[in-house]
Amino acid sequence: MLFEIVSTVFMGGLAGYAYLQKSGSPTNDADKIKKIFSNSSWNVKGETIHLKRKRKIEGGIEYVYQVPLGFDRTKLEENKHVLEDGLNIRHKYLEFEPRDLLKIKWDKTALKQIINILTTKKISRKEIEFEFDGMLKIRVYNEKMKDRYDWNESYLKQGSWSVSIGVTRHGVVRHDFDEHKHLIIAGASGYGKSVILKLIVTSLVLQMPNDVKLHLIDLKGGSAFQRFKNLKQTTHFTREPKEAKEILDAIQKEMNQTYQDIVDQGYEDIKESGRKERHFIIIDEAADIADDKDCMEIVTDIARRGRGGGYYLIYSTQYPSAQAIPQQTKRNIPSRFCFVLDDATASNTALGQTGAEELPLIPGRGIYKNVKSQVVQTPFISNKQIKKCIGPHITFNPRKEDSDEHREGKQDRSNSFEFEEM
Repeated sequence: MLFEIVSTVFMGGLAGYAYLQKSGSPTNDADKIKKIFSNSSWNVKGETIHLKRKRKIEGGIEYVYQVPLGFDRTKLEENKHVLEDGLNIRHKYLEFEPRDLLKIKWDKTALKQIINILTTKKISRKEIEFEFDGMLKIRVYNEKMKDRYDWNESYLKQGSWSVSIGVTRHGVVRHDFDEHKHLIIAGASGYGKSVILKLIVTSLVLQMPNDVKLHLIDLKGGSAFQRFKNLKQTTHFTREPKEAKEILDAIQKEMNQTYQDIVDQGYEDIKESGRKERHFIIIDEAADIADDKDCMEIVTDIARRGRGGGYYLIYSTQYPSAQAIPQQTKRNIPSRFCFVLDDATASNTALGQTGAEELPLIPGRGIYKNVKSQVVQTPFISNKQIKKCIGPHITFNPRKEDSDEHREGKQDRSNSFEFEEM
């Protein structure tokens, strides 16, 4: 029985390998990549890529190719899914590695174990990353990236304006607002836009509690930012488009004065001046004020001049159209974060490249672009965690409490008793 099983597996694999060699079909990822380039017309005047070396990396293999002169890497960037799909084509032969045999218990269930191993291999989907530095590096991973990373305090960096906004196979990706200033966030509803906004606010409050000033404009009815309304770090809060203009106008005037003071003191910007205070203007669903010319002029002005005075803009929308994200605003905000979108046009508007339309439908999965783009998974922070973290920073307006007590006192006076000492 044992001999028959081993013989069947070995002969089946050998037969499959011989067939593929004879038919010319690629038998490994390096051959598949070369074949995909040829079939997809990515070669240049008949010249194709040449494999120079390969090495094992954690979870996969990196292939380094020399590319022909005149190779257009944008073809690969825009058609990453073609390469990934090609690598995931399965052939009808027994595909296994010798070390898999060591996992098998050779008893009556041996055949079932073999079938499970082969089935598992066919279900797993390979994912790729690539970069170009004169040579084309394609990293092929045998397992997909994790679908979820739960947030914890290890993601914080105390005393820093650098915020953890994503995780890759290689570690945590941070956006340093003092270095890259503003940020555009886009993505379809339900895939992580509100989570990353709440993550950014919570991180800023915990890392720089005494120096961060928040100006929150939540045009989705207040669902995302309502919990931050009574933070001592919150200077402005609104969920009404009409009030947004007043708040933006006040921010612009304060920004102009701050920047003028910095320049008058002989400094170039907020960092050189040594001032610690930073202002974050966070607009959720900015498309709702896109038709307001006055509002958008101020938004563009903050994006253009705010960096010098420490006024940083986070501009978020789920409808990334040319109207929702004006060209002047985009030019002044090179850093982008985009979750899944419905088409390539929307992706190109938000990111300046396609790719967001090809993202898997996984909440938190997005593309972070800052000089170069990379696929990341945003750490998930629950509302319960947020409440616990920001609790010590919640304050209330004493004037409002005093007025409420005064009003209640007047209302209850008719039912009160007065005692006179005898």
